[in-house]
Amino acid sequence: MKVGVYDDIVNIVSPGSFPNTITAEDIENGRSEARNRVVANTFKELGLIEQWGSGINRIKTICKANGLQEPRIEEQNDFVDVELYRMQNVKQDEHRKTATDYDRLRPIATDYDQLEIEEKKVLLYLLDNEKITRKEALELLGYGETKTKEILKTLLKKDLIERYGQGRNTHYKLSKTADEM
Repeated sequence: MKVGVYDDIVNIVSPGSFPNTITAEDIENGRSEARNRVVANTFKELGLIEQWGSGINRIKTICKANGLQEPRIEEQNDFVDVELYRMQNVKQDEHRKTATDYDRLRPIATDYDQLEIEEKKVLLYLLDNEKITRKEALELLGYGETKTKEILKTLLKKDLIERYGQGRNTHYKLSKTADEM
């Protein structure tokens, strides 16, 4: 496998073509086939794979949500070529946003550097909004239900958010201890 990081793209070249039973259209529709079942099952057990065949669509959704061009995935003879387009013309204000996010989250989470990106997204959302529902968290994070619940559960364990309501009325707010920090 070869990965090239350039100013405008990240290019990934993977040796081998698509499995004989799968076409480019199948991949677009979420169909997948593991080349190495041992590696695939290990990744699944580690929680790195949420659902078989969901990765390509998730990548495209995340790119779109961040204003990036849809990645190009192309089979060429005996390899697969993937181009992920990078953000261009980053403005100074966007660089400042990271520092602002850090400044905003620092009082809530003393272990800011230990927070996952998804956890930071939820906490930043809660700083701007009174509460977040599971549905809103799904849309915000772009993951499936299992991964989203896992992220919310982790924030609950860290005592950064509190859960209110039950069933469809379930929502989350910053914990009182986090609010007071």
